[in-house]
Amino acid sequence: MNVSSVSTQVVSLFLIMLIGYAARIFGVIDKGSTKKLSKLMVYVTNPLLIVTSFQQVFASSSLAGMKLGQKLGLMFTVIGISVVIHLVATCIAVFMFRGKNPRESAVYRFSIIFSNCGFMGYPLLRAVFPENGMFYGACYVLFFTVYMWTFGVFLLSAGSGKGGGVALRRAFVNPGFIAAMVGVLLFVCGINLPAVLSDTLSMTADMTFPLSMIIIGSMLRELPLKDVFFNPDAYIVAFIKNLALPLLVLLACVIFGVSKGNAYICVIMAATPVAAKAPIMAELYGGSRDKALACVELTTILSVVTIPLIMYLTSMAY
Repeated sequence: MNVSSVSTQVVSLFLIMLIGYAARIFGVIDKGSTKKLSKLMVYVTNPLLIVTSFQQVFASSSLAGMKLGQKLGLMFTVIGISVVIHLVATCIAVFMFRGKNPRESAVYRFSIIFSNCGFMGYPLLRAVFPENGMFYGACYVLFFTVYMWTFGVFLLSAGSGKGGGVALRRAFVNPGFIAAMVGVLLFVCGINLPAVLSDTLSMTADMTFPLSMIIIGSMLRELPLKDVFFNPDAYIVAFIKNLALPLLVLLACVIFGVSKGNAYICVIMAATPVAAKAPIMAELYGGSRDKALACVELTTILSVVTIPLIMYLTSMAY
């Protein structure tokens, strides 16, 4: 496990975000082109990333030697990790921000529960697990996707019923989940894509990481910096999301004797900042887009310090 490379990866992602911010300042991209880049990422590069992540089992020397039952066991273990972390985050979130504006409190709770486990989690897992990291990430995001489009939508709708009927369908009919099902099918059937096709898809998929950070950087320009750095509630979200939750997960891993590899998966995914999709989901389902954007930006910026810190503490514990 190459834990030290996580710090380098986090700094690189942060610098790409600054490039996106600068590109927005100098008019290289605007709000319209940012939305188009978001669509490119959501409908093209990210689904390809998920499919190619499941193809990693054929290139990994450690996974290639496993029987199908062992591979499925590994896949369901990571899915189980995702379930537990999301439920723990939910238990914390439901007790927070009571008595506040419902539109804002729903967004803050959503921000605590749903992390940027795809766009930031993937490269961090790959840094620690060069052979299997992408596969772990794809398995983890399976539950994240379904939970976001069901409970996440319910939470943002704040009992109004807005979009509730569509949410269940979207939980299973969306680019991320469909790509995951294709990836799982190829994985279970033992279908290894031809090299030329696999390389093409992988090169396109790798655009997801810089694209996501450029988009976040561009979105930062849409919000006055005072709304990001002088929002007390966003700091509460950041404390829980960037420090309290991953430390709680680490403590639980140590107490319950979770294996080193699974512990790193748990902690890395729990330590990622607020989901980049939070502002989009808030806008769709009646939440405060600006509050969601403030949480995304603040937690992403602070993660440059908090993720290396959490990883250091994890390496000390294991």
